[in-house]
Amino acid sequence: AAIVHLHARNPVDGRPDQSIEAFAPFLQVIKQRSNCVVNITTGGAATMSVEERVRPAKVFAPEIASLNMGSMNFALFPMLERFKTFEHEWERPYLESSRDRIFRNTFGDIEHILRTCADNGTRFEIECYDISHLYTLAHFVERGLVKA
Repeated sequence: AAIVHLHARNPVDGRPDQSIEAFAPFLQVIKQRSNCVVNITTGGAATMSVEERVRPAKVFAPEIASLNMGSMNFALFPMLERFKTFEHEWERPYLESSRDRIFRNTFGDIEHILRTCADNGTRFEIECYDISHLYTLAHFVERGLVKA
């Protein structure tokens, strides 16, 4: 089976967008035209709250949702060396601000996402970017919140 991992963008200015309105149009089309497995991000953007990030997975109950196993530096600023012009005025400052921004995904955030989607049948694509994320995953497996 094919899996599509999906993020949404504001159609006007391209910003990361976790609103229901941003996801609904393309999710409907994908479901109508294919039998692929849908994987909705719970990452969203480092500027979003955990409630914003999980909302599409809660509402649409996809087969799979991505889930980062911890907070991390999500350095997008090196892209400034590759791209000199941008389509939208928010892009350059957004990339630059990643130099001093942490993508927050605490134990509480992860538990919130797991519990929010527990009853809707969503399984998780667990994303581990360093060794500590493996220990975090073990923590949630041992507590029965992630099925091994």
